Amino acid sequence: MNTDELIDAFVRKVNHSPRRRIREEDVPRTLREGGAEFGLYYDWTIQRFDHINWIESLEAKLPKPLPPSYRSLVSRYIFPAFEVESLILLANTGQTLYHEMSMAMAHNEVLSDVLLKQGYAEFAHPDTGEADPVCFDLNRRDESGECPIVRISHHGIVFSGQVRVQAEIAPSFAGFVTQYLRSEPEEVKA
Repeated sequence: MNTDELIDAFVRKVNHSPRRRIREEDVPRTLREGGAEFGLYYDWTIQRFDHINWIESLEAKLPKPLPPSYRSLVSRYIFPAFEVESLILLANTGQTLYHEMSMAMAHNEVLSDVLLKQGYAEFAHPDTGEADPVCFDLNRRDESGECPIVRISHHGIVFSGQVRVQAEIAPSFAGFVTQYLRSEPEEVKA
């Protein structure tokens, strides 16, 4: 299975799995499914989008290109921030949402400056509610251009300006996606 096929399978599984509803302000109208429930919370979907023009300008701000598997996702699909496995993937909508990937990756004056200077690109958060950024370690690439997913100490960056890797989450985004595709569908968390 090539990279685009792997990502397409990932999108199909996410779109056909139970998903937590998202607050109105965090999901653009184009990604909403059905009407609002429970105080303006919506069902949502990942959608193919042919006019994603913000990835190239984002990558120009990064010390190295995005890993091919993640780039396949964000250059072909738009989506709100959503939970998958142990992560909350940041949104890719091209809008200025609070949890927008491009905002976190390159425009957060405190975190992104420190992370990018040391070769890390934030694209997710732990699903535990903690503020630790989950990043691609752009310093360690394999022959295909993929790089490890690591969890960085938020406290270390904010209070000492130090990047401290707390844990390696997966050897690559492709590996993370493959693991997800092999897993059984989970129930929606309350």
